[in-house]
Amino acid sequence: MSQPDQLRQPGAGERPGPPAGQPRSFPLGHADGLDPLPELAELRRHEPVVRVRMPGGGTAWLVTRHADVRRVLADPRFSRSRATRGKGPGGRTTALPDSILATDPPDHSRLRRLVAPALTVRRSEAMRRDIARLADELLTRMTAAAAEEGGKGPGADLVPHFCRPLPLTVICDLLGTPRVDADLLDAWDGILRSTTAKNAEVTAAVEEMTGYLTRLVAAKRDRPADDMLSTLIAARDDGDRLSEGELVSFCLVLLTGGYGTTANRLAGFVHLLLEQPERYALLCREEHRVPGAVEELLRYTQAAMGANVRVATESVRLGGVSVGEGESVIALMASANHDEDVYGDPGLLDLTRAAPSHLAFGHGAHFCVGAQLARVQLQEALTALTRRLPGLRAAGPPRWRTGQTTRAPRTLPVTW
Repeated sequence: MSQPDQLRQPGAGERPGPPAGQPRSFPLGHADGLDPLPELAELRRHEPVVRVRMPGGGTAWLVTRHADVRRVLADPRFSRSRATRGKGPGGRTTALPDSILATDPPDHSRLRRLVAPALTVRRSEAMRRDIARLADELLTRMTAAAAEEGGKGPGADLVPHFCRPLPLTVICDLLGTPRVDADLLDAWDGILRSTTAKNAEVTAAVEEMTGYLTRLVAAKRDRPADDMLSTLIAARDDGDRLSEGELVSFCLVLLTGGYGTTANRLAGFVHLLLEQPERYALLCREEHRVPGAVEELLRYTQAAMGANVRVATESVRLGGVSVGEGESVIALMASANHDEDVYGDPGLLDLTRAAPSHLAFGHGAHFCVGAQLARVQLQEALTALTRRLPGLRAAGPPRWRTGQTTRAPRTLPVTW
């Protein structure tokens, strides 16, 4: 239902747009915080499809309303393949050519059919107990280390002690990657997510990661183990199988998307819960609300502000604008999840809200293949925190990641 007209007027704190005829700069907003950006609310009301200027040059159409974002993500006339070959609209190196993220059907359908059995809901749920155990172990180490340090009271930075090692270890174990290589993988992920890294740095990181994963694939081919990479190597469909390049590319997608995104989300979720302590206290009292709270946090958190780019393969009318053939389009899921015509009071983080549908994991052919695994990790992480540390509270303001496509805490000082 549409909001009343008076609520559709620009609100306090909303920034004026650029002069008429000039594209806005993208990304919008600022790096600090995860709450709704007023700029996006303004665009949804007045310019739901607007031209933006990318950091490295070039322009694209930014799409902010829920219905339009869903359409871009599902309409085959908006090509992911054309958007990821070579350089994106900002002049940056983009996805690997063999990556499942860089293809359109029918190539994407083939890849998805081969990799999907390795990331089923059943497999993700089968990992739940081990993930819960890992979360508990990480908190035990953190609290023990804090007790040994003594001082005025227990405290730690939750990001390096919990938010990042949990999903990184899960992905390492899932693929069969040695845990001792976690720091190396973390460094590569940081470069690939950076908006300030030079193309040469991104290319070097991709090459190093590709070499590492190629050697890992060769080792698993010689000595299969009970891990997902071995399953992917053996995956066949009517005689078809993943090529070496496709295997390596999918592993890279899992390491960067499956680890880095989940780590940043977890840090952001905890920050929002502790920012208003009654939120955290609610989950401590009513643990059964954790799964629904994760869905509401996924909807609410405006974290992934990177360019989910497509290229129009023909002229398409979208949101009152004519998008020309060959023009880039950014479907901003973080904005769609706050569309006033879809969600009641979308700017309110309501952990008791009935688990809302959202686009945090995408839509259409490219809906995140690892969505259930991410959900399990986020649910078990929050469950472990609220069980083990009901007195958890912020010990100071976080430092925020800068120069990256994700708004997320770099540090999260806490005490208990």
